[in-house]
Amino acid sequence: MKARTTIRFSVAGLFAIVLIQLGGMFYAYKAQMKEAEQSLNKCFWMAFSGISENMMNRLPYPSGTIISVFFVNTLNTDINAYANRLTQQCVQTMQKAYGEEFRLAELDSLLHKNLSRVYMKGEIAIERFNDNTGEVIESTNAAVRYGGFTTVCSEKAFIFKEKGEAVRAVVCFPFGEMMRNVLILSVITLLLLGIVVYVLVLQMRSLIHQQHNLQEQKQDFYVLTEQMRLPVDEMSSKISGQLWGEIESDGTVLLRMIEKMLSKVKAEASLQHISRVISLKTFSIISLVSIFLLLSIWSGYLYRIGYRKLEFQVQDSFEEAFFRETTYHRFASLLLDQKYPMPDKITGMSPYARRLIKVVREQDILKKYNVRPYPIYIAPDEANNSENENTRLSVAYLMQDTININAPVPIPFSLEYADSVFSEVLLERRLPNKSGILRLKYPSGDELTYTDSLYAANLDIMTRMIPLDKDSTYCVQGILHAPQGYIISSNWYMLLPLGIIFLFMSGCVYFQIRISRVQRRLKRFQQDFTYAMIHDMKSPLSSVIMGAHVLASGKLVDKPEKSEKYKQAITDECEHLSVLLNRVLILTQLDEGHLQLHKEEVPLCPLIDDLTAKILLKASKKVEFNTLYHRCETVYADAFCLREVLGNLLDNAIKYSREEVKIDIICESEKGFSKIKICDNGLGIPMRDLSRIFNRFERSVAAARSSKGGATGFGLGLNYVQQVMLAHDGRVEVESEEGRFSEFTLYFPVKE
Repeated sequence: MKARTTIRFSVAGLFAIVLIQLGGMFYAYKAQMKEAEQSLNKCFWMAFSGISENMMNRLPYPSGTIISVFFVNTLNTDINAYANRLTQQCVQTMQKAYGEEFRLAELDSLLHKNLSRVYMKGEIAIERFNDNTGEVIESTNAAVRYGGFTTVCSEKAFIFKEKGEAVRAVVCFPFGEMMRNVLILSVITLLLLGIVVYVLVLQMRSLIHQQHNLQEQKQDFYVLTEQMRLPVDEMSSKISGQLWGEIESDGTVLLRMIEKMLSKVKAEASLQHISRVISLKTFSIISLVSIFLLLSIWSGYLYRIGYRKLEFQVQDSFEEAFFRETTYHRFASLLLDQKYPMPDKITGMSPYARRLIKVVREQDILKKYNVRPYPIYIAPDEANNSENENTRLSVAYLMQDTININAPVPIPFSLEYADSVFSEVLLERRLPNKSGILRLKYPSGDELTYTDSLYAANLDIMTRMIPLDKDSTYCVQGILHAPQGYIISSNWYMLLPLGIIFLFMSGCVYFQIRISRVQRRLKRFQQDFTYAMIHDMKSPLSSVIMGAHVLASGKLVDKPEKSEKYKQAITDECEHLSVLLNRVLILTQLDEGHLQLHKEEVPLCPLIDDLTAKILLKASKKVEFNTLYHRCETVYADAFCLREVLGNLLDNAIKYSREEVKIDIICESEKGFSKIKICDNGLGIPMRDLSRIFNRFERSVAAARSSKGGATGFGLGLNYVQQVMLAHDGRVEVESEEGRFSEFTLYFPVKE
């Protein structure tokens, strides 16, 4: 993983998050302003209707008197628009016919109460203006004017259409109050983003520092091998002259050089451990937990707000459905059907209203023009004092009581009609309409009738119960099924940034985990590298120094057999060091492009026979070689490099094997290449390691066992093989199955 790529990803992600946050805030502002305008219109018309009720209540008629009846066309009817129009007509009638004054301050007070119920805050002004000229005649708050980006204006309501006089409400919201939720979300999100990115940067810095130290360690190793190469060759030449004192002295100097490098490596490893007082893994876990907490808290909060808002809208829709069923179905039957007497026991009726009903009955206006009656009442006193029920519901109760008392034949509440109207109202308000109405017994809650085949679930929205008689023996209740999808979709502009931020943070945590894995791998490599240095460089030198010291002391003068064993041990250890140092030198020359190959036709049979004979002499295991030459007797290559490559592969085949080793060496010609296959019955190579065994300082099976008595080394051998083959314009391929075999194939181009 490249640090630069990760940093670019983080910067691009942060930039995208900022843009998304800005876009989300702007969209949230527009959405909130739109919702505020809709809520203001609803509250304004409710307040305006309240003014109409108050003006009627000031008339010299008793409560419950019908002062007029309006008729609404049932075809393509916008009920709300008709209701608003009728309210305006009523207000104008009160002024023109009865001389009642329209009080601006009273409308302002009612609007304040209504807005507080829907949690809308801000400065409010009621403006009385001329609709023809736009001139403001009167205002309850001169400091508030429509036109700012934090102000919304309601629809206009005519109070005297002939004069062009109308009123409207203007609300100016405090920007901080209006955007409070979005700002809180942004601050928390950016804070968490900062923590996650900071942890990621810390890990990147730690990884870069660790890689830099390892690179320095490798470079120091190259320098050390260059410094040791000539002294080791001189030590080998001094063996024949039996200059044991000089060999011991030279070995001691080289050992000090290795000890110095080992001390530096250990000091750096200890410093890295001390500097990481707080585990970055802990930070990653905390970040991941915080992400889920943030998403859960805000998703739950937004869902709760959406649920409460929808619950209010469903309740209002159900009350509207109850009002329409009572008005247009039961009360219309009572008023317009000739078999029912004119109701006058509970609700009085003005002479004008009586004449109007009489004309409607005689001319059958209801059927002829397909209209619905809408009676205008003087509301009872309890309608103004009720805190739990609005005027519309109080009037519906009044009409229901009139029906129950005056109708000689009971007019039952129509669940089917109400259910149809309930669904229609939900559709008008662009709400989900998978609904039903339940008729039940109170207070036992026993279900009597239900209009839907689905039963209420825990997550469904249930409205408050509305009684069908004065003693509340029977009630109806509305149900909206499965509102979750609508609630989530209605808050998409708030949830989308959360989802994107969650993905970004998850990506950061993913990179943190990958970085942690790389760090663990580098730490393991550092341990293996240090162990290999001790085993492959320090141990041979210690053996050379010890053997030279014993031979220099003269203790073995009269023991020629032991003396010869010590000489052979010193020779072998010097040869081992020389091979390692020469291999590093060749790799360095390959990296720098300074290696010069001396290619020639090298006979394979004597070379392979010599290698296998020496291996059999040194091997501590039972080794069996099978050699086959198939139209391939020579290879065009550098003789020294070819010997090193084959020797390395054969050594590995023996290292990574069981007690009995079988090695097949097959030489054959194929399509312009001379191929040499070396196949063993060893431990094999895991699939996950095949892609990296040719990397420098990488080892496969040995890496996990090096500190447990297994094979050791710097992991230079296979990299050396690959680099030499590339220098020959050839290649090396490997096939392996863990626990069964490994097969390396060398491809040497034939001489043109």
